[in-house]
Amino acid sequence: MAQFEKRGDKWRFRITYKDDQGKRRIYSKSGFRTKPEASAAAKKAEADIKQTVKRDNNILFMAYIDQYIEIYRKGKVASNTLDADMYAKSHLDKFYTDKFLKDVTPTLHQEMINDLITNEFSLSTIKKVNGLVHRACEKARRDGLIIFNPAEFIEYDIRKIKKKEKLQYMPTDKIKPFLDLVRKRDVMQYFLLKLILETGMRIGEACALTFEDIDRANQLIHVTKSYDQKKDELGPTKTGNERSIYITKNQSNELFKLLQIHNANKIVNADVYHNKYKFIFVNEFGTPIPRSTIYNTMMHCSEKVLGKGNRLSAHKLRHTHATIMHESGVSMRDIQERLGHKDEATTRNIYTHFTDKTKREAFDKLEEYLKNIY
Repeated sequence: MAQFEKRGDKWRFRITYKDDQGKRRIYSKSGFRTKPEASAAAKKAEADIKQTVKRDNNILFMAYIDQYIEIYRKGKVASNTLDADMYAKSHLDKFYTDKFLKDVTPTLHQEMINDLITNEFSLSTIKKVNGLVHRACEKARRDGLIIFNPAEFIEYDIRKIKKKEKLQYMPTDKIKPFLDLVRKRDVMQYFLLKLILETGMRIGEACALTFEDIDRANQLIHVTKSYDQKKDELGPTKTGNERSIYITKNQSNELFKLLQIHNANKIVNADVYHNKYKFIFVNEFGTPIPRSTIYNTMMHCSEKVLGKGNRLSAHKLRHTHATIMHESGVSMRDIQERLGHKDEATTRNIYTHFTDKTKREAFDKLEEYLKNIY
């Protein structure tokens, strides 16, 4: 028998029942405008509880998450969307390793969310985790494995959630010291990261470059593809659009130096050298530079230059390039085309920040103008 309670100006129903193991369970739902509306929903819920047949009482929660990803996500969503699911799943693994699907209650799942909040994960990450659970459990509910979705009424205490950090970039006076450190660590990574700084290319686009993409006569790089190292596959750019980027004469000469290094490595390591895709950025044996190696280099060198706790990813070098362009007076439209965004609005939404330098310059212009008025 359902019980009803008015909370503020909304109604809630509460149903107490025993599951197939004889354990006492409670199912409640709130947000109804009137008691008759809550009563109608309660009757339907009671009917669902009575009619539900659990076909597998012992399926592990994480096994069902894996099954959901395999059936409904792999091959049906974009690779970056699937990566987001796998990232979310990694957080669930730590909490639900030995839990059965039938035992994951709204309260238990709220505890899991609270744990993420306590550990200062961003709201975006927490919502990705809950989103995966909600989608998977909705399938489980329709399959008759569970009665209600534990992720449906999750509460986020925004006062405790880590706020999203402001867009980060490498200050211009730190760029040379940073690159000098990278060069001492690995010369090939130096050329790669310097290129990203000077062009704003995505890491996957830069790693997919071949010497055929370089037009030295016109000082252009043709960006036509991206490399997915996890799958060892070449694919289109993130937006699917190809573009050409102007480069400095100095950058053109440095890329030519790389060609000489490649030729030397082919001779020295002739028996073992194999550059499958003819990439520019490979090690002495022709193997693409591992993303993990690039990540470690970025973490180490950026912290050395910026100070303890200040680390930048390779993608932040793309942000640095955009910031330099903005500070040098390049239009938003030209920044958009160089970075390969779909439209100018995307660029504006991502780069809403202004550096202290441009803020000061904008105010100085206003101050000068106001002098002519007053």
